[in-house]
Amino acid sequence: MTAPAPCVDIRQSTTVRLRHAPDWLPEKYRRRAGRIRVAVRMCAGERRLLKKSRWIWPSEWAPKYRTVTYGPLKGSRWDHSFMPHFRGIMDASFFPSVRVIGNCKAPQTGSSAGVETILGFVADRKPGPAFVVYPDKDTASKRSTDYLQPMFTDSPRLRGLLTGSADDLAALRIKLKTMLVYMGWAGSVTSLGNISAMYLVGDEIDKWPEQPTKKEARTLDLFFERFRAFLFGAKAWLSSTPTLPTGPISVYLSQAQAVFDYWVRCPDCGRMELMEFDRIRFGAERDPQRVLEEKLARYVCGQCGSEWDDRARNKALQDGRWAARDRERDPKRTPVPVWDEGRELFAWLRRHRPERICFHSPAWISQLVSLSECASRFLAALTDKRAMHYFMTQIKAEGFIDYETVRETDAILALRDERPEGLVPGRGRVAALVAGVDTQDEYFRFVIRAFGWGLDQESWLIRYGSAPTLGALAQVLFGDQYRDADGLYYPLHLAVQDAMGHRTAEVYDFSRAYPGRVQPYKGAAGRRPTPKTWSTIDTYPGTNRVIPGGIKLVTCDSHHYKDQLSARLQIKPGDPGAFHLHGEAGLDYAQMMCAEYRDERGLWQCPKGKANHDWDCEMMALIAADILQIKYWPRPGEAGSPETEGS
Repeated sequence: MTAPAPCVDIRQSTTVRLRHAPDWLPEKYRRRAGRIRVAVRMCAGERRLLKKSRWIWPSEWAPKYRTVTYGPLKGSRWDHSFMPHFRGIMDASFFPSVRVIGNCKAPQTGSSAGVETILGFVADRKPGPAFVVYPDKDTASKRSTDYLQPMFTDSPRLRGLLTGSADDLAALRIKLKTMLVYMGWAGSVTSLGNISAMYLVGDEIDKWPEQPTKKEARTLDLFFERFRAFLFGAKAWLSSTPTLPTGPISVYLSQAQAVFDYWVRCPDCGRMELMEFDRIRFGAERDPQRVLEEKLARYVCGQCGSEWDDRARNKALQDGRWAARDRERDPKRTPVPVWDEGRELFAWLRRHRPERICFHSPAWISQLVSLSECASRFLAALTDKRAMHYFMTQIKAEGFIDYETVRETDAILALRDERPEGLVPGRGRVAALVAGVDTQDEYFRFVIRAFGWGLDQESWLIRYGSAPTLGALAQVLFGDQYRDADGLYYPLHLAVQDAMGHRTAEVYDFSRAYPGRVQPYKGAAGRRPTPKTWSTIDTYPGTNRVIPGGIKLVTCDSHHYKDQLSARLQIKPGDPGAFHLHGEAGLDYAQMMCAEYRDERGLWQCPKGKANHDWDCEMMALIAADILQIKYWPRPGEAGSPETEGS
């Protein structure tokens, strides 16, 4: 067997001596009679391939090789002083442990241009197939033609990566010597499929449809499937202006292993400062237009109290650094956060090595948005719902809740009358008492409400609270007596009780103990064509044990009844159909009645961490009144009532 050729580093030697005849030598050289000297000259491509390049970070690469192709800096090289905060986002993206990078951003914070620059960097330094997904096809085609393609044709370094073929630059694909870049859009299953990519870019993910079609999985899940095959070195970038607190970018920000905020260095005291909107001051002026036109807003340093105008703010931004958010910080105890070197971006990455990270980029860390514009938008938002929507999503970069659907506790407590708890209104105004019961793991929350006669359905809160056991609940509902001021007794006609959760079997048994007086209830997912449907349950959940006689379960469109409840809360106490509270109703009740909000799809949502038990109980009391059809009961003495028919 021929001995192997000696190992020679041809990068450090211009002469390679072969003392043996390796198999890869042409035959005429292997059968040589004596020493032969052969000169070899490598082509440019071979030299580039064999040359060992020094690793540089994207923030170093961009100013050298990226030409800006649009905006006020068109034709110039990339300049970090324009968007200094994006330097950290670029470099953190290529930390070895990081796989998914999010950016919950305001507009004009450089995200789109920054991610395109990252694509140029990987094409030159770490090539691999890339897949960029936009909200719709028109946006995908426009971004490709007007932004991505010019970056490759106008940047000399990247222009050398084009193959020179006529099909290098197609509408939805860029073909390079090193890699392919595909463009797709979120509304198409076909566009999201059949591509395996090392690099994924999700642009404006809050504007994506939740599902491309009703038969398919979530769009974001289909998106992440595209880089499953790349176990090492793969990256995914998610960027979007937020819409709802339940939108994709807001959810990702809340679930990321680390969230980073941008800290700046005060030009006066030199200490690091976390820029927050609460420190933007504009004096006593409340006219948004005047604040904007006269540039009245200033940022007040939380460390030394110095005031920054836009020029000082821009100077502070240049020396900024990202730091991990302290999610356990209590703003009341620590109103001014203090810089911690251990939370600095790369110190945090090295210590914790997270896979999923997210950056928060509000408008005031961008030089393109003045402090006075931020303040002006806030002042306009105080009196205009649409302006509030803009301020929250486009300035603060936070999800927006329509404040028309969010009730205030003061407005709820204003519905109180002078009755003590437990007293039923008299003078023949009440037709029946009903109850709603919310089942919890440790207790049962209840509301007892009296409904009046007629279609107006005026109602009065009689009692609310918690019962530790079903026996205690039975005492509250059916044992205690509820009377009016004249001593007239009013029995409780029907209680609707939540039967879902860990105590379903107990609720079923409780309803069997009080047939016709306790109705098990289940909330339907989403909107339904009819408000309520009935079904018979024959066995206990999770078992084959038969329920003697079965149980009637009512499944209701909870959104329908919550719409009704929300509308009733808007009625003034003196108007027909008013929704009254007793005089002892407290803040705990009012806060639960304010917990939920209606999102842009018209569905009621409860923010994480907020209790909504009394809100659900009142909704179930409405269901009980609807099941009994109280509004159609004839008042005693009217035609059709039992008293009239008996006479």
